[in-house]
Amino acid sequence: MKRALPILLILPLLLFGSTFSDAMRAYKSGNYKDAKALFEEAYEEDGAEQAQFFLGLMYLKGLGVERNLPKAKQLLNKVVEMGNARAKCYLAEVYLNQKRPDRQAALKLLKEGSKAGAGECVEIAAAHKLPL
Repeated sequence: MKRALPILLILPLLLFGSTFSDAMRAYKSGNYKDAKALFEEAYEEDGAEQAQFFLGLMYLKGLGVERNLPKAKQLLNKVVEMGNARAKCYLAEVYLNQKRPDRQAALKLLKEGSKAGAGECVEIAAAHKLPL
């Protein structure tokens, strides 16, 4: 029985890893419909930060889903609260693409993300002509 216990503890991690890995393969191959379903499954099973990040990115960019800035904002904000620097960049992009852009909030997030090493923040700032 002692040997079975570690396997039982590791099994959920292996299952999540497989679902998330499958989601990433689908995402990278451009199969966004399957990627979305798999990211949602990975998130529901484990509350996975990275699954939530990619779902937010998909809603921001309209990848396999209708573009939905409020949904992207909700998802990315949760990931930002977990300390994800890349999510700060894309949450800033949400703020910049809203009907009423919030450039101050976006700039703050872009600076924080850039300082933490997220290169996407520099690209987003440049695309929106914001000085970092």
